Amino acid sequence: MDIICLDAEFADNEELLELSMFDLSGREIYHEFYMPEKIHSWRTDIHHITPEMVADKPSFRDVREDVQKLLDNAFALTGFAVDNDLRVLSRSGISGLEERRVIDVKDMFWLLKGCRSGMSPFSVPSLISCANALGIEFGEDTAHSASADTEVTLKCFNILFSQFAGDGEDHEKLVDCFIDNINEAKAQFVEESAKGSVKVYKHKEFYKLHFGRKSDEEEKGIVLEVEVADRYKAEYELKKLLKKKEVPDKWNVYKLTPKLLEDIRKYKNEYNAEDSAWCKKVLRNLSRLSL
Repeated sequence: MDIICLDAEFADNEELLELSMFDLSGREIYHEFYMPEKIHSWRTDIHHITPEMVADKPSFRDVREDVQKLLDNAFALTGFAVDNDLRVLSRSGISGLEERRVIDVKDMFWLLKGCRSGMSPFSVPSLISCANALGIEFGEDTAHSASADTEVTLKCFNILFSQFAGDGEDHEKLVDCFIDNINEAKAQFVEESAKGSVKVYKHKEFYKLHFGRKSDEEEKGIVLEVEVADRYKAEYELKKLLKKKEVPDKWNVYKLTPKLLEDIRKYKNEYNAEDSAWCKKVLRNLSRLSL
């Protein structure tokens, strides 16, 4: 099974400064520093790579074919929070990454170590914390160089994959199974997180709406509460319905008639992953949107 573990360091998170790749045996098969072509000064407080350190190094474009060949020959790619590395590699001219099989060590750690404890897949601890939790000594004094981070990420990968695979021999099928399990668990987490309620409170002569997780605590001033499968969709649809009843300069405060209160009481919805993601995105940009 040919899996490449990689990590990169960037200038302002946009241009490559350093790239390291290891194979599964723990051998570093590629390492290079690069001179960025567009960015000439950058923050060095994390990776400590200065412009002087890369002044005589090639641009990534000059050696891109070597990287492309290595990645093309891999069965799968891995890394820690590797999406960002792949994003910059893709923008730097590496092709086909969107079609590659990718298994993120951050997701592997979440599924095997964090999922049952209620950890969000979107707030997994740092590589240092994950490595230490797996019994690997790794600290700030050695972190944030591409080679060191890749080597430790690979150690984490091997520990987690062994825990998942057990005595299974078809490792390529097991990688696909691991990826499927991660994706299914993430989808289930997102669906569960979308559940909640719509609460209506009396607010002087008006009514205030609150959209959020359902609470078992009794609350003062609450007029009604409706459980929903998707609180983001509920917020979008009800705000659109009540737009003309919104009190000026008041957030989520409305002039509601008995008929509208009854409409809210009878409101129901169903969860759909695409619809939920779209509504959530719209709500984040609500200040720029006219419903």
